[in-house]
Amino acid sequence: MKSLQPDGLLELLLESEKPADVVQTGAACLAEMLDGFVWVSSRQALERKAAGRREVIALEKSKYNRSGHLIEFSVTSLSAFDDSLHAWRRANPGLTVRRPESVQAIVCASSFLDMSSEHFAVLTHPERRIAQLERLAAHLHETALPWFASSADPKQLARAVPNALLTLWGFAQDLIEFLVSRGDHGEARALMERVQVLNPAQHQALATGQDMARQGDRPRWHTPEALGWCSSVLGLV
Repeated sequence: MKSLQPDGLLELLLESEKPADVVQTGAACLAEMLDGFVWVSSRQALERKAAGRREVIALEKSKYNRSGHLIEFSVTSLSAFDDSLHAWRRANPGLTVRRPESVQAIVCASSFLDMSSEHFAVLTHPERRIAQLERLAAHLHETALPWFASSADPKQLARAVPNALLTLWGFAQDLIEFLVSRGDHGEARALMERVQVLNPAQHQALATGQDMARQGDRPRWHTPEALGWCSSVLGLV
């Protein structure tokens, strides 16, 4: 984890009083502590881009923020997007489910509130701000960065991604499409096998999705039938 250097941003963090200014500056400082991330104010998120992949740590300020009383923000979610996957989905609409344009590039996402109880930084008192940000940055290094890494390498993905992503209502189907878009059909089959082991009570939903594929139907994104449909149209079963 990188340490904050004594520059104008650090001075601004210590001198700011308005909650909006403290949150904006605190978020920018937090980004500097995480390798490769930058603060994107327009999206209220920390983002890291490399080789067509975009990793997003979304932040949210407390609605109770008030000068001298409380200044706080939280990490709310993690998301990974891939430009090549976006292009594959656009070029192969018959091989992917119906989804909003805003998630055409999505690989996976998770609520950080469900992953950790240490998701916030309290920046009310200037003398405690640096320590609060360093604590949160260290925690993100232990939790968020390994989460991103688990889906970054197609050759490791099938065994590395967390179980929480592999429910029928989660991102198993998106991750399988990502692997297929990269030509890693063997890894896609291995991931599909893992999903079936983790969801033994959902065989009927998988079968229903496969029936939809045979009938020429196309399910919506994040429905329990989507994974079975996906496994069928992509030739994984």
